[in-house]
Amino acid sequence: MLYMRTLLLLCSLLLTTGCLTPKVVGEADGHHKMGVAYINEGNWPGAISELRQSVKKNKWEKKHWHSLGLAYFGREMHAEAEEAFKEALEIDPEYAQAQTNLGALYLQTERWDDAVDVLEKARANPEYREPLRTLHNLGWAYFNKGDFPKSRKLYEQILRQYPDFCPAHRNLGSVDEAEGKLNKALDRYRKAVVCDPGDLKGLYALGVLEMRLDFVSDACGHLGTVHEAHPFGEMKDKAGEYLGELECDRVSGL
Repeated sequence: MLYMRTLLLLCSLLLTTGCLTPKVVGEADGHHKMGVAYINEGNWPGAISELRQSVKKNKWEKKHWHSLGLAYFGREMHAEAEEAFKEALEIDPEYAQAQTNLGALYLQTERWDDAVDVLEKARANPEYREPLRTLHNLGWAYFNKGDFPKSRKLYEQILRQYPDFCPAHRNLGSVDEAEGKLNKALDRYRKAVVCDPGDLKGLYALGVLEMRLDFVSDACGHLGTVHEAHPFGEMKDKAGEYLGELECDRVSGL
């Protein structure tokens, strides 16, 4: 009887949104599970459709809102993704995974101050299980704010703890280059490429710096690889422009 009275009281308080019964929770979880499967497939419309249903049925589950944010983010619906991540954080203000992905959204939209604010909160959570990603994104946020010492400190911390984390070598090279330490940057980009030969961003950064330093043959090789491997986008276009400026066809024929 006590349980039934408690349930009826809860339902009376939730008349505007519906009663959260075990059946409704199960239905919401089913939509969430399907939505996450669609995310893993890259089926963003399907994921959004399922996850909208999950939060409609159970608006009090932070993971459902977070997953909806990821689906919107994948679809490049940035305003909707931000709103969904914030809904998750309304439920749990210390939900570090949502903070980290909201920070990634702010990086994508070049909102550097907002990124620093939310990523610092995720970084402060000792229970978060993915600190590497948070530190890496935070370093990039500080870099784009022009705070090179803080960015350097974060990337050096990452490499002390995770020496095989290849993107940190590349981004630390970006810090060196921004500070005018070109030889150090060159060494760091080379390490990034050795660490991950398929890192096109690393190859591009290395090729551009080699061009600046008049290492024409090396620059042609690395920028040529980027131009051939990258199927579309600004990086391919810029690599092609540099190849033309360097007259790499002539260099390769010598």
